Amino acid sequence: MESVTPNKSMIPKTWDVPAIFRNRLGEDVGRQRLMKEEGHLLVVLHEVPKAEDKGNRQGVIFWVNGMGEWKSTPSSGGRSELRELVERYRARIKSLDDELEKTESPSEIHDVIDQATPVLRAARNMLVVVQELRQTLKDDLKVLAIRDLAVAAERAADLLVQDAKSSLDFLIAKSAAQQADAAAKATKEAQKLNRLAAFFFPLMTLAAVFGMNRPSEILSYGGVWVVCIFGLILGGIVWSVLRNGK
Repeated sequence: MESVTPNKSMIPKTWDVPAIFRNRLGEDVGRQRLMKEEGHLLVVLHEVPKAEDKGNRQGVIFWVNGMGEWKSTPSSGGRSELRELVERYRARIKSLDDELEKTESPSEIHDVIDQATPVLRAARNMLVVVQELRQTLKDDLKVLAIRDLAVAAERAADLLVQDAKSSLDFLIAKSAAQQADAAAKATKEAQKLNRLAAFFFPLMTLAAVFGMNRPSEILSYGGVWVVCIFGLILGGIVWSVLRNGK
């Protein structure tokens, strides 16, 4: 039993398509696909997606009737509109590739990946549908040419995403190396400060013991030079231990 035709459909009411097409295609475009019925073909594709669409896709519908006549919506170019759709994919990929060449930061590259990923996914699925259409219309050389363009678009999108991810990985690795180098330099400087502090710490301790008295009073204390020499020797020992990393 044939199901009831939905009240609303993306297919224009003026198209005399088999009822099953209207039953299977409602208000939402759904996935890209090719439907066949009674010698008629209905090609459902997506307009070039954008990251801000958040998964909502605009549909482009093509109908090839039993006489081989083409119609399309929302534009009425028919088969030429199918070629223009593929060209729009290629133009969008070229635009994103140019953006990638100008990027200088990981965040900018990540934005390109966000934009290119849905384009790659849609271009890949579009190629599957166009390839199936080519196999169905084997004698249509114009469809063959469109299929070849779709292959090129899918390949370019794939290379774009791969290049963007490689560039992002390189910048992340470069940033990590720079941070590691900076950390190593900071560690060396800290070691120098520790050595200086270790060398002078005994003297500072002695200064704290003797207080801030006048030099003549300090020198009058018995054994002051012995204490100073002992402090320097002790500082040298601590400095040597820190230097050798023990």
